[in-house]
Amino acid sequence: MIRKLIPFVAAVAVLMAACAAPAAQAPAPTEAPAPTKAPAPTEAPAPTQAPAPTEAPAPTQAPAPTAEPSTGVDAITLSKDNPTEILFWHRYSGSAQQFVEQFVEKFNAENAFGIKVTVEKIDGSYADLYSKINAAIEGGTPPNIAQAYQNQASFYRLDGNVIDLAPFITSKKYGLTQAEIDDYFAFFLESDKNPQFPGEVLGWPTSRSAAVLYVNLDWLKELGAEAPPKTLAELEELACKASDPANERYGLAWQNDISNFAALVFANGGRVLSEDAKSYVFNSEAGVEALSLLKRLFENKCAVEIPSAERNGEQTRFAAQKVLFTMSSSTGLRFYADAVAKSDKPFRFTYVMFPQKDPAKPVVDIYGASWSVFKSTPEKELASWLFLKAFTEPDNIAGWANASSYMAVRKSAAPKAIEAVKADERFKDFPEAAEAYARLYDMVAYGAVEAPVAGYDPVRKLMSEVVTAVAIKGEGDVKEALDKAVAEANAVLKENAPSGY
Repeated sequence: MIRKLIPFVAAVAVLMAACAAPAAQAPAPTEAPAPTKAPAPTEAPAPTQAPAPTEAPAPTQAPAPTAEPSTGVDAITLSKDNPTEILFWHRYSGSAQQFVEQFVEKFNAENAFGIKVTVEKIDGSYADLYSKINAAIEGGTPPNIAQAYQNQASFYRLDGNVIDLAPFITSKKYGLTQAEIDDYFAFFLESDKNPQFPGEVLGWPTSRSAAVLYVNLDWLKELGAEAPPKTLAELEELACKASDPANERYGLAWQNDISNFAALVFANGGRVLSEDAKSYVFNSEAGVEALSLLKRLFENKCAVEIPSAERNGEQTRFAAQKVLFTMSSSTGLRFYADAVAKSDKPFRFTYVMFPQKDPAKPVVDIYGASWSVFKSTPEKELASWLFLKAFTEPDNIAGWANASSYMAVRKSAAPKAIEAVKADERFKDFPEAAEAYARLYDMVAYGAVEAPVAGYDPVRKLMSEVVTAVAIKGEGDVKEALDKAVAEANAVLKENAPSGY
């Protein structure tokens, strides 16, 4: 059974725009967040039949010890003599797609379990991938593995269509050691745990990005600023100082990506979803301040909207020096470098942590689609887990970070990803940009997740409509609009909550 697919939003494409571009990141990482504990193993099923008694040993000889029978995940056997075939759906393109396809070819040739992975690129947006997966579930033919944002994995989980990976992670035979678990950035592992399904792991982190502020350093210097803004007040002041609407130059380029709005809410000290995940709270004082700031920027002609139809509009206008700042994903660093290098007058640029209300207490929106495993047979589920595990081995994930520009999800892979960026010829003339990549992992310690619950996609649409109406068009009252959106969002949350939650 599958629940009726919630009406969809351009917002999904937005949320995923962060992943549409490759990403990379890594400074010599700062002290990593405290490691997460491995999920507790599920209770092994009781054997249905007692083992047949063995012949008693001779009285003069001690009985030979017998091994405990394998149970649960450990009891599953895969063999090259009987290959296990699995299907992986993704929407990567360019060098990221090439890396995945090459990895699959190598994995199929070398893995010891007889696993054969077929990889299929789904054309279109993340919204298209989400719709296709739901249609496949309804038709009884879902893939074995697919990219899924945390809220989407939760939606699939409502009817048992994705599986809990915890038993595989903790398997003595096929799982990870504590040292291996500790090598993953703790925040990335935690973000795939959904409060609606306590103790379960509904995806495996392969890709993460951060919401950051891109800055034209030369223009900033012309304005008399020695450094990028650290506070929201400084951001507003500099954006308005830079704006010259008569010449179509603005302080801030704004594309109505709700992850950008969420980043503003976090920067004001707020949350999108309550801590217990039972209500939306983006109408708090922090939400009001975030929306009010946007409203002032548009009213004072200090910001310009980038229509979603204007592909790569932020990068293009930034490279043309039509905007001083853009809010965007860290994944875009290489694309920004390419755009600036091709401009009529290249300039120094970088990205920084998004400015905060209180820089002493920063919060950064970190997001990214994980890979989820869909319910099938025990053998295919195990094969899927072993593929995920292999893909995120340190050397592999370092190569993936370089190819895709996402953060490396393991601490030991981060230095290699950093070196790859420093060695990239495109950054030869943009050293500040390369250094930004090196500092990216500092932000992981301050990471926050928007709303990893089922039904967040239509809620993003509600949030987008509020930002458009109130901030961009100047219609209605900030608090009233946010209160109305939160009431509707909570109805969606309740409708898509697990039974008894």
